[in-house]
Amino acid sequence: MFYCPVCKSQEIFPVVGGYVGQIYLCKDCGYRGSFVLEIDSADAFRELEKDDKEHK
Repeated sequence: MFYCPVCKSQEIFPVVGGYVGQIYLCKDCGYRGSFVLEIDSADAFRELEKDDKEHK
């Protein structure tokens, strides 16, 4: 599962690939870049959200 590093949305999709590498676009916040969060389980995502809230 891929997540946007800015808004943590799953609405992130590859728009460019090939020689330049993968570029992703978030449909929720408009983030465009090569860095995305890849999380294998829903439990890990909940833990990430919990940590994010604690650091704000």
